[in-house]
Amino acid sequence: MFRKNYYLFIVTVAIFLATGLTAFAQTQLSGRVELTKADGTVEPFEGALVEVFRVDQKGFTMETKSDKKGGFVFVAVPSGGTYVLSVSGTGIEPAMSQNLKAGTDRIVIEVKAGTERRLTEDEVRLVLAAAAEQSGKMTADQKKAQEEIEKKRAEIEASNRRVEESNALISRVLDEGSKAFAAKNYDLAIAKFDEGYRANPEFAGSAPVLLNNKGLSLRERAVINYNKMVTSKDAAERAELRPKVNQDFEESIKAYHQSWMVSKKASASEAQTLKGFEDAKTQTLIGAQEVVNLMVRTETASADQKDAALDLMREYVAYEKDKKKKETAQIDLALYLLRVFDFESASTEYRKAVELNSSNHDAVGGLGLALYMASFESEDTGKKQEALNYMQHFLDTAPKDHKLRDGIDSGVEDLKKLKLKPQKISLK
Repeated sequence: MFRKNYYLFIVTVAIFLATGLTAFAQTQLSGRVELTKADGTVEPFEGALVEVFRVDQKGFTMETKSDKKGGFVFVAVPSGGTYVLSVSGTGIEPAMSQNLKAGTDRIVIEVKAGTERRLTEDEVRLVLAAAAEQSGKMTADQKKAQEEIEKKRAEIEASNRRVEESNALISRVLDEGSKAFAAKNYDLAIAKFDEGYRANPEFAGSAPVLLNNKGLSLRERAVINYNKMVTSKDAAERAELRPKVNQDFEESIKAYHQSWMVSKKASASEAQTLKGFEDAKTQTLIGAQEVVNLMVRTETASADQKDAALDLMREYVAYEKDKKKKETAQIDLALYLLRVFDFESASTEYRKAVELNSSNHDAVGGLGLALYMASFESEDTGKKQEALNYMQHFLDTAPKDHKLRDGIDSGVEDLKKLKLKPQKISLK
């Protein structure tokens, strides 16, 4: 669940002195790559990556590949510098040839079978520095390069220590938060899960789980306060509890959306290697859908987290494979938008619900109501006519005791007063 520690590993490579040094061309380096096989035989190695690094100037690189005879040539190599060749390739261990000058030819670099590994410039310089130190002939440039590597190593080690401390804290508060949740101490659970999330807020291996748990705890606290509110006979207590319920539902949606965004930013390698990553993404969407469902059922929806709710619910509908659950979630989203007075968006989402199931009376009636409300915002006669058509279709087909019937009856009568007449629509 938690981030692994990453350390800088120094690669041991074969270092060969240039052999057969002959002045060939002032600005050329050439030679061949030979593979020494397990039985001691030697053969040319084709396709090796040969890279040139300048010892006295960081950032200078050239590269080519060995041909069928293992040969390679670099032209236009600046004279006056000291160079090192680094060789890597499929099925071979990296090798190096150092202390080269422009104009050197017939360089032979021997390689042996092993795991493919391409050395970075920093690693090449570290190997050179180590070799020079052993021989007691480290140059000023090599000393500087070694200092840079050591600095980087220290930074990585410090980062690793911070990760370890963060992991220990996350593990502890996740356990404490889970115990508090089990004991229905949601105040403590929320605080613990939030503490763990803030310890490493961008890490996809822990942040989504902690945020999902926080969202669930906020939802449970909202449900408890809602039940207190509807059963209380004290008007002052009811007035005090309602904003708390609203806020906890909104904060729950916010936590789930933060979880979703962390997961979306995760790299492909993290998604593949982190244990429980996909499960956490699924729980994010399911948790958000349950919160929106509760908000519309309890009529406690507010627009504070509308964009987050819209984002999560659309993702959930796209994810859900069960047809009935997909319909329910789509209608929940549309009804949520209707409750927060975003009538245009509600119309859009209700249309999607009708497309999923044109015989769903909640979808058809809801679309009529959303269009009806949107039409008075825009004074769009065409939209009024469409609203009337859907609402009349609902009245003609929905059960007599359907909960939307009274509101739709009133809407139809209002539109008829504008001299509009229902037109038959065919829904498939």
